[in-house]
Amino acid sequence: MRRYETEAEKEAKRAQARKNIAENPPEKGDFLAMVIAAFIVLLPVIILVIAVFVAVMLIFFT
Repeated sequence: MRRYETEAEKEAKRAQARKNIAENPPEKGDFLAMVIAAFIVLLPVIILVIAVFVAVMLIFFT
């Protein structure tokens, strides 16, 4: 099992990525998609921080 990719494999991946971007360019100004993505990424972290805070408060003040 190889740990690292060869240069040929890296170049093939880069070429595929360039081809994908050329075929489907990213849309600019899609604000709703960015907001939804931010919620998907940040909401679990915020919930976890609040849960830890509540747990600490329960431990110290009960």
